[in-house]
Amino acid sequence: MAAGLAALLALVGCAGSAGPAATALTTPAGVATVLPTDKPGGTLRVVTDAMPTGDPGWAVTTADRAFARLVSRTLYSYPASADVDSAVVARPDLAVSAPQRSPNGLVITVRLSSAARWDTPTPRRIVANDVARGLKRLCLPPNPSPLRGYFAATIVGFNAYCTELFTKPVEQLKDFIENQSPAGIQVVSNTDIAFHLIRPYTDFVDLLALPEAAPVPVEADDYQPNSPDYLNHLISDGPYHVTSSADGVYSLGKDGQWNRAIDGIRQALPDHITITSGVAAADAQSQIEAGKADITLDSAVPLDRATALFKAADPRLSVPTTGSDLFLTVGMHGPAGAALSDQDVRDALATCVDRIAVVEALGDPPFASAATQLLQPTMTGYSPLDPFPTQDGAGDATTCGDGLAKAPDGPVTELTLLTTDTATDAAVAGALVETFAKVGVKLVVDAKARADFDTAAVSPLQQSWDLALTTVTPLWYGDAGRTVFQPLFDPTWVGQRPVDGGYDAKEVLDTMSVALQAPTPASRAAAWGVLESTVLRDVAVIPLAVLYEPRFHSSSVLSFNQVPSVGTVDPTDLALGPA
Repeated sequence: MAAGLAALLALVGCAGSAGPAATALTTPAGVATVLPTDKPGGTLRVVTDAMPTGDPGWAVTTADRAFARLVSRTLYSYPASADVDSAVVARPDLAVSAPQRSPNGLVITVRLSSAARWDTPTPRRIVANDVARGLKRLCLPPNPSPLRGYFAATIVGFNAYCTELFTKPVEQLKDFIENQSPAGIQVVSNTDIAFHLIRPYTDFVDLLALPEAAPVPVEADDYQPNSPDYLNHLISDGPYHVTSSADGVYSLGKDGQWNRAIDGIRQALPDHITITSGVAAADAQSQIEAGKADITLDSAVPLDRATALFKAADPRLSVPTTGSDLFLTVGMHGPAGAALSDQDVRDALATCVDRIAVVEALGDPPFASAATQLLQPTMTGYSPLDPFPTQDGAGDATTCGDGLAKAPDGPVTELTLLTTDTATDAAVAGALVETFAKVGVKLVVDAKARADFDTAAVSPLQQSWDLALTTVTPLWYGDAGRTVFQPLFDPTWVGQRPVDGGYDAKEVLDTMSVALQAPTPASRAAAWGVLESTVLRDVAVIPLAVLYEPRFHSSSVLSFNQVPSVGTVDPTDLALGPA
């Protein structure tokens, strides 16, 4: 790998293609409507199980991110577009233009629009200090933002600031937030904010497009982050604000301080929006099909129903072409660690999986597709890659069985698979159990509740498993190598990691550093391609599939462009017509 990295360093700056063009963002299940798709007006009826708090710093679920599009803005954002190539590129939102970079790339300066206002009783201008406050709040105890790691890994002094903030008594938190800052966040003026980076990372705009980087008003200091109190006192800078709430039903109207002339991202087509909380997925689906609701914030279409709707070519069904990576993480220190630490054994292991059976367990295309890599077609560095090909992706029982039988310390006859206790994981685990049984290997499934899985998955020196069924949902889908690989392999990652198999990732991290600093799209693509190839050929992970969450809308909805970074449609982008 060292020689490969040296070659990569020589290549950066003169590499070739950044990857193939992507397919369309949404795969309709039927013929598209010919009615106007930018028609303003009407009331959008939304249902959801849990009502988001509206705190952008903790917008980690699909519902959180969709609600954030209504009431919150960021310096940069991703547009709603039927063209996936457009939808994965961050554009100026509150920023007036692309950021200014210092000659060495270490200082990024962003200028805010002077026209944006908070929806306060006396309208107040959004200023650079609001942006700084939003970022600093990510570290607030007792439950800091799960996504603070991206900023800790990028901005000078951010991690040290978080550590110090976390030690402060509750009564000192507000003063510390308002009067102290990380060394790398500099409020230059009301309109300008400068970020000092640890290295000249080129994907920083994508970080600034996360909801976690949204400005937050000073009034937020008075409420617990991500809490009902935050929602009850929500101050908007988006196109909508909460006008009333009662019995779990929230009414939203247009924010009088917002207009389309100052927001190039959101159309704000509906005049009014109602959000009814406490509606479970099955009930939400029934209500939308009956025309009693238009969309749901937080639930995909139940798989059995999605399958029926797809077969019926129902035009109200929408399936994206970007999704979540599903793969096996190989444990280097588990019960079979002595065998799995051998490269030849891992090479054989990579031929064991029957991806066709896995995809069938997930509901078949278009709801899942077999995958032999982690980068998706929209991502910088993607190029079709399958280091261990098998016939039709169905596995190679002979190569698998022979390789596992020849492990240095004796045949591998049993492996432990760690999963969550979800129905999806259970279905995939069942398919894997059958596949491994064909080569005489007993796959013992250890299904845990989510919290217990999270603990067990990241304890490599106390590893009780050999394989962990892992799902990673990228936070963005363009220059997205960081969001796929860094939380997975960086041992210094701040916050929850998806899994830690104990893989020695030093060379991978060196390559990641090259990729994050590469000056051109082509050189970035080359670096991410080398990184992915290394991870796959080392069999640190075994890709299985990409999962695509189906969404459904009422016949009143005339446009439905899913935004990959949101995970569903942008509610502000929905044109409404007669049912």
